[in-house]
Amino acid sequence: TYTSDYFPKIFELLRELISKNLAYLDNTPVEQMRDERTKKIDSATRNLSVEENLAIYDRLLAGEADTYCVRAKINMQSPNGCMRDPVLARASKVPHHRTGTNYKVYPTYDFACPVVDSIEGVTHVLRTNEYADRIPQYMWVLGALGWPKLEIYEYSRLNLEHTYLSKR
Repeated sequence: TYTSDYFPKIFELLRELISKNLAYLDNTPVEQMRDERTKKIDSATRNLSVEENLAIYDRLLAGEADTYCVRAKINMQSPNGCMRDPVLARASKVPHHRTGTNYKVYPTYDFACPVVDSIEGVTHVLRTNEYADRIPQYMWVLGALGWPKLEIYEYSRLNLEHTYLSKR
């Protein structure tokens, strides 16, 4: 399967998170966003109303708000930088290799993985330990969507014999 097979569902789920006030639209320049995340400073757009965010989201999907991204509203004071309002989706004008120009926004790896894993019925996730600091974010996405938590197993080197292994 391909993550792009699930784009319509992913965009519906982003709308759900925005509607629950668990995500927001942000047009902070990338360097400023990095600096604010490092300094634990809320984005100027973090507290826009749900209605304002949904209006911008509709424009983003239509390709009319390409300076915006969708960010999770988690905890800008977290000691784990991955939990400081991570980007869930961002605009891109680059055609996708499978969907062409059908979409103007794309989910990030950190948002797409828990969504696709859950939709596809994955129960046990194998992740290299370089993603350890992102596990709370993975679990936050599942919790925010009201979905069951998945078992995550970390490894540094993995050799499996006589089996098929899918890697994202």
